[in-house]
Amino acid sequence: MTIGEGGDGPADKRPTWVQPLMQWSSIETVKARLAGPIDHVPVEIGGLPLSNIGRQLYAWWLEARGDKPMPTSSEVSLRALVELLPYIRYLSWEDEKSLVFRIYGSALVEASGLDFTGYNVFGPAEHAETEIDRARLRVLHEQPCGIVMIRDVYARPGKPFACEFMTLPIAADSENGDGRERIIGTVVPCEQIAEWNVDVVFDRIQTLHRATFIDTGFGVPAASRGLGK
Repeated sequence: MTIGEGGDGPADKRPTWVQPLMQWSSIETVKARLAGPIDHVPVEIGGLPLSNIGRQLYAWWLEARGDKPMPTSSEVSLRALVELLPYIRYLSWEDEKSLVFRIYGSALVEASGLDFTGYNVFGPAEHAETEIDRARLRVLHEQPCGIVMIRDVYARPGKPFACEFMTLPIAADSENGDGRERIIGTVVPCEQIAEWNVDVVFDRIQTLHRATFIDTGFGVPAASRGLGK
């Protein structure tokens, strides 16, 4: 998966208000505004430990869906997610092939040096992995299920930084919305860092290390489909 070009070193120009969001202490402690406890929410998926932010998003998603397969777009509460919003990406399927960013959190903007709001996640130039990436995200609504992926994000000199991409489906709402299916997710580094001050580039494929589906009550895609890793 690739998206556009890299930005200028964000750490050098970072506004004072966003600096705390980029610190590991914030990543470890930020919480969604939930009605109940999250003891029932797993701390790992398939042996893959979840970050605090990924687990908080999953807790919100489980609470928001109630007894339905998944929440609808009208049930995405910015009030409940306000503390997580800096780390959230919220995307809409505009057609069969285009998945467009509708929200790209302020911490992600500062970390990447770019605001991807309005961009197609698959980018203008497709590559050999595009179709399987698209299929992984499409199946989240078909099954339905969630997915945790570990991908490398690259610094300008070429150093990789493994990041957790937690992604969950949001159902279309034809009565109170535009009828488009959506996905919501978070992105955080996998390893502890004092502060994210990496000059990120997005002009190369983000190497995928793990793709582990989350059973939300409807099973997960069969291994024969080749979507997991």
